[in-house]
This record gives sequence, C-alpha cells and structure tokens, in this order.
Amino acid sequence: MKGHHALIEMRKQGRHPKWVFVNDYPCKTDWHEWGEHATICVDGDRLVDLDLRFLVGLCVSISAVTERRAKAIFAVAKRDGAARVAACHVHLDAHPMDQNGWSEVWQTAPASAEVMEVVL
Repeated sequence: MKGHHALIEMRKQGRHPKWVFVNDYPCKTDWHEWGEHATICVDGDRLVDLDLRFLVGLCVSISAVTERRAKAIFAVAKRDGAARVAACHVHLDAHPMDQNGWSEVWQTAPASAEVMEVVL
C-alpha cells in the first residue's frame, strides 16, 4: 500500500480529507505534497492482509481493474469503518463516461438516525 502514511499523519492532527480515493492500479500517491486528492494505491497488495482502519468515518471512492478486487476492497473499507463507500470496476482503456463494470455505493446509518414506523 502506498500513500496512506500521509493520511494517517493528517488524522493524528485531527484533520481529514472530504474523500479518499483507493485505487487498485498504479497511480500517483504524492497527493500530500501537491495538495491533490488523498489517493491510496493498493495495486498488487494481498487483499487478505489489507488494513484500511485509517478510513474510519471517511468517504471513500474505490476503483479496481477487476470486479473481484473491487468488491473485496469495498468489503474491507466497510468492515474497517468507512462512513461512505463508492466502488467500481473500471476499464483503464475506456473513457470515464463509457464505463460499464460493476459499481455499488454504501453508507452507514447516521448515529442519530431515528427509526420510523410506517403504518399501512
């Protein structure tokens, strides 16, 4: 995994980005040096060993070049406490607007959510 140490340091300082991008393909991870989007690269990582607890409470965008890995990273981000997760299987050679792979969005229930009963 690359790019996560700067995010962990940011979290220790009580700060966090609005979104964190987790890419399962080679990408730039020097986001902290240039003020770009927080980007973590998990390309080539064994997913069984993946620890994404630094994403607790954050909004996460995941993209991977295989559906299997996209779904696995999606599950790990949810398990490790991300607040919102949007994940997709992307085709790197296709235009972003021409994607047709798997995608899913998930969000935790807010801690203050009230349960409403609907009477029919």
